[in-house]
Amino acid sequence: MAYKLVIDEAALKLMSEKLVGHPVYAGTDGGLLTPGIVDILDDEASDRWQPGNEHTKQLILGVEACRDILFYLNQFFEPTTRKRAMNRMAVPICSLIDVTRKLLAVTNDQRSRHIRESSWLSSDYETYKTLTKRLKKINGNSPVRRVRNTLAAHLDSNVFVDKKPSLKPDDILVPLGDCIILLMLSINYPSEYFQWIRHVGIYEDEKCLVVETMYSYPICVRWITDFDGYVKDIGSIVLAADPRHELQEQINETVSNYNSMIKAVNSKLPPIYIILTDELRKTQNTLQ
Repeated sequence: MAYKLVIDEAALKLMSEKLVGHPVYAGTDGGLLTPGIVDILDDEASDRWQPGNEHTKQLILGVEACRDILFYLNQFFEPTTRKRAMNRMAVPICSLIDVTRKLLAVTNDQRSRHIRESSWLSSDYETYKTLTKRLKKINGNSPVRRVRNTLAAHLDSNVFVDKKPSLKPDDILVPLGDCIILLMLSINYPSEYFQWIRHVGIYEDEKCLVVETMYSYPICVRWITDFDGYVKDIGSIVLAADPRHELQEQINETVSNYNSMIKAVNSKLPPIYIILTDELRKTQNTLQ
């Protein structure tokens, strides 16, 4: 269930009045609050972070598509089941392509372009531009899309009379690798690009909801709202862990398995190496 919060002028005025000089709390265990991110397929917990804007939503969906791809990993590594695994992977691969395109569209505004040009490493910026152009060229007639439409998401009876589409390993590995890198780069925007909201519970009078939001790491604000999302009061400020770390861990897992996949099929595609930005900057400064 999605929860909404209406931040109107009255809510902003109330926040400025009540939060000035307000104490800041840690989580219940004395550390950062870490409720985790909602799992849209398996998790029934309602108290986890949900995306609060389109940028965050598309990033989560991209990671979810990666998890679906890895679901077929064991079958991919086994030569006797690899072809069927690649056909089944066509569905989440196409989903990943579509979600990544939406993510790129959300961050095609002037401010986002300025951030990429001015604060990203030049190598990251050039990689972003190259992969964005390449992703746009994958059309509806690409091998992975044809297999997705005729053999994976649907079983088209025309495959008995038409030439049956087939996939080579690189047909899925190229877009997978490109999208993984673009997802990693899309985490590099400032923390306020990622907005989170979660349901905490119902107020004791059973007339109000308690929700928390994070609009800028590490500040988490508790709001008391009516059932339509309009703010009635402000609760507390809690320090919370950055939910992006959980997404990064899942992307790193996909990177590791992607490298294993290209090795398993002797692909000439280059592996993806992860170097922390701070470490990369230190290396570059040393070489200069």
